[in-house]
Amino acid sequence: MKRLSGIAAMFIAAFVMLSAPATALADGSVGPVYYSNGEVASAAKECEAGDVCATITRANGDQVKVLTGDSGHCNSYVLTFMQYSNGQLVAVWASSTDRNPDSSGMMGAKCGGFRNTHMTIDKVIDMGIFQNTDGKVFVTFFNGSTTPLAGSPPPPAGPMPTPAAPTPTP
Repeated sequence: MKRLSGIAAMFIAAFVMLSAPATALADGSVGPVYYSNGEVASAAKECEAGDVCATITRANGDQVKVLTGDSGHCNSYVLTFMQYSNGQLVAVWASSTDRNPDSSGMMGAKCGGFRNTHMTIDKVIDMGIFQNTDGKVFVTFFNGSTTPLAGSPPPPAGPMPTPAAPTPTP
């Protein structure tokens, strides 16, 4: 009887844990991940050069699209950030991923290669950039909530869109 009550207690504990509301922190989530400043971040499962890897929707409705470039020989990946306001491109900036130091050996210099990178965006969003074994990169978000916070904008709907090129001015 004592053994049966121990098993019953384990089942009850498991049931309570499974039925508890999910308020876990985003620990490496592709999103949507909700942040205390009202921003929402979502990422593609993986991305190649030119793909939109992530979208950050700011509390005011502006969006930041994060695209990845190619790494080339011994070079870091360059992430391009494109900020849109009311559907119009208003700002573009870039940042490189980290890479391990180059080394030398009997066969000459050897490239350091990709190193996992963390970037902080808007002082709140912790964005990690990682590389799969096939060379594709992926983005995950940390330290947010996987459940919507009060006042959070809705996450981007549908698949990650390709940003439109800016229209030339006459």
